[in-house]
Amino acid sequence: MKIKVKILTPGGKVYEKDADLVNFRTIEGAMGILPRRIPIITHLAVSDIEVVNEDRREKIKVAGGFLYCDGKVVSVVSSDAEVVN
Repeated sequence: MKIKVKILTPGGKVYEKDADLVNFRTIEGAMGILPRRIPIITHLAVSDIEVVNEDRREKIKVAGGFLYCDGKVVSVVSSDAEVVN
């Protein structure tokens, strides 16, 4: 089972893919999300979001923002984001 990751900015969608694991940093510390996680909403720190899909790892720089997960989709809203690899 996979979890969908969507990263949005005022300029539009920056990233949308399926993942096995999503790692990120909140203003309180590091966290990871697996598929079927209970719902969460959190305030992101300025940092990288790491999206792991099988053997591939992708990093997306975000300028803070908010993350919401309902167990099937991880949605990130940030003022700025950029895929770095």
